[in-house]
Amino acid sequence: MAQYLLLVYEDEPMTSALPSEEEAALVGRFQDFMRRNGASVERGQRLHPTSTATSVRRDAEGGVRISDGAFVESKEVVAGYFLIEAENLAEALRLAEEVPVPNGGIEVRPIRSVPGA
Repeated sequence: MAQYLLLVYEDEPMTSALPSEEEAALVGRFQDFMRRNGASVERGQRLHPTSTATSVRRDAEGGVRISDGAFVESKEVVAGYFLIEAENLAEALRLAEEVPVPNGGIEVRPIRSVPGA
């Protein structure tokens, strides 16, 4: 079995503007996804808003620069993830299609094995 990371992207302002009952329904749909696919989903978490992010970058002199905010500014941001196991990319994509994301999408990335890690 291969591992894949399903990165959940969403339009943060649209999602944060959801009425509380719609947000609760969305959380329920995520929980249903986790229950239905528990054999394949190893982990999954929602992230705090990008306003809580801190970015760390190397500068040209070999130092480190720390700044408030997300690494990349974009309309759609990484809002959460699922770490899954799947036989192949086709199965990973099938699982990704089930993730409820009303204001965004899913990026599917295979996990690369690093010897000794």
